[in-house]
Amino acid sequence: MAQSKPAVIKVACVGDSITFGIIPDRLHKSWPAVLQSLLGPGYDVENFGHSGATMLKKGNLPYWTTKEFTKATAFNPDIVIIMLGTNDSKTYNWSKHSDEFSDDAKAMIDHFTNLPSHPTIFICTPPPALTDRFSISEDNIIKGIIPDIQQIAAECHISVIDIQGQLPKDAKYYNADGIHPNTSGEAYMARAIAKSIMPTTN
Repeated sequence: MAQSKPAVIKVACVGDSITFGIIPDRLHKSWPAVLQSLLGPGYDVENFGHSGATMLKKGNLPYWTTKEFTKATAFNPDIVIIMLGTNDSKTYNWSKHSDEFSDDAKAMIDHFTNLPSHPTIFICTPPPALTDRFSISEDNIIKGIIPDIQQIAAECHISVIDIQGQLPKDAKYYNADGIHPNTSGEAYMARAIAKSIMPTTN
């Protein structure tokens, strides 16, 4: 009798433009695409990044209202990797809604956890912001968003992937804007994420 093929592990990559990939050939060079190459054919890694998106429900562009959120939900993944927070750090978002970030992040974790597939959730710290372009604040990321993420992860019993601590603060890993990782930076993040999730799935 023929053996059935093992089920493919579905990985949803939830994020903003850093996940979407602001690089040439994003379909092959964004961190979700590189992650697919690293994990191999036993995985189906899908990019659900939406440029400008926030974790905050009252941010200027909530991920919650995007078509990618709807698609990530319908994907019914086995693993969800959340990388949001960079746009939440924008002064006009953080100054008004910083006290809502934790609850909104918990709500997103709960949303995906309660899918029929009951996926394993990973939450990433945002990568370093080398400049304050687009009103993005590294100070808000370091002092507010990262501590919130760490606390949320502990309370929700999920793992943190520390992109902030692993991606070098070196311009050679960034586009000229100092915010978006370039091809080298995206590959660096993909390797860090692969190392974090593979022990869980092997």
